[in-house]
Amino acid sequence: METATILLRGHDIGALPVLDGPNLVGMVFYAQLLGAEPSQPVSDVMIRDVPFASPDLSVREAANLMASSRVAHLPVMEAGKLLGVVSPGDLLPEVARSFDPLTELPWADSLREWAIAQLKSGREITVLFMDVDGFGAFNKRYGHIVGDAVLQSVTQTLLSVVDPARDFLCRYGGDEFVIATLRPADQAAEMARRIQTRVAEIHVEGASGERIAVTVGQFGGKRTREREHVHYAATLNSLINLASRDCTARKPGMARPQEAGRETRLRLAELDVRWDGRIAIVRVDLHVPVVRGGQGAPTDVLRYPASSSAETDEPGILRIVTETTATALRRILPEGYDYIIEDVLTASTAYGERVVAVAGRFIAPERTLSVVGCVVAGTDAYRAAAAAVLDGVNRLVGKLALPAAP
Repeated sequence: METATILLRGHDIGALPVLDGPNLVGMVFYAQLLGAEPSQPVSDVMIRDVPFASPDLSVREAANLMASSRVAHLPVMEAGKLLGVVSPGDLLPEVARSFDPLTELPWADSLREWAIAQLKSGREITVLFMDVDGFGAFNKRYGHIVGDAVLQSVTQTLLSVVDPARDFLCRYGGDEFVIATLRPADQAAEMARRIQTRVAEIHVEGASGERIAVTVGQFGGKRTREREHVHYAATLNSLINLASRDCTARKPGMARPQEAGRETRLRLAELDVRWDGRIAIVRVDLHVPVVRGGQGAPTDVLRYPASSSAETDEPGILRIVTETTATALRRILPEGYDYIIEDVLTASTAYGERVVAVAGRFIAPERTLSVVGCVVAGTDAYRAAAAAVLDGVNRLVGKLALPAAP
């Protein structure tokens, strides 16, 4: 026990695997050393028959195994050989980065990894983009507790429909979900109809029996020839954007964009930035003002959220904020248009004000334009970085026929 104590304290760890030759026979934890006789063998106090993780177990599965087994450290084994030990401190940042705690679904970055791998292997992807009809008003009417219950119920319904062997489901943001699937377009459409039927059967306590519905947009699964010079991430972005627009176009009773000739300015509605010293999680929500019936002043907005996460240091967060804002912007732009971040700069004016400048390229079907947006940061440099993206592009997108529902 004295030797185990020295090892634990010297390496600042909470547990040690106990080996008999090459074989793992148990684990000894720091709490078990307190009050123990220094000469006592660890075999007297170690926990035997501890569960172990295989190296290909997902982070989420390892965290669930750790919780269900009530152990604070989990040995990692392969072919009877000890490879290492993971702790909650190892797993929690990865779980927080990759999974939504409310629905326990992965975020979009995991879907992107899966879908890009499928495209690289030559498989075709169909994307279903879903959101809950009238969820904002529903949330206000019944409260966020009931709203969260709706999202959880929709999640369980989606999980009952997808096949993990050929579908990947994620929470995209807010009340939006995305499924990337290897199913052909006609089979994906059938799955979308099945989803809508099952969601309509959901009953949530506290919602006064109100019907829950989702709108599903779809794109992809119809390739007729092999792609050449493929940029897989751009292909996936296009599929998601077009499925999102199809979802918006299918919404009943939605508003039209402002009439041609009336300038539309994109607005940064929400920005949420979280950084734990290693992983940054960024969520952006852009709004487009719209008018009902195509006349008069704007009376409503269309929402275009985006989220991302990445390992970075603090200076790198500004870049992630601008890239996430650009992702939301791409969902708004018409087909054939794009916006690429080139550089993010900060500087101080003669009056001591901090300014954030974002340089980028606005890509149109006929030409590519260099654009720069600048915003005084004040006390929130992250929001200024997102606003600088819009400052650069608003003059260009103002008169475009932006996507909207009929």
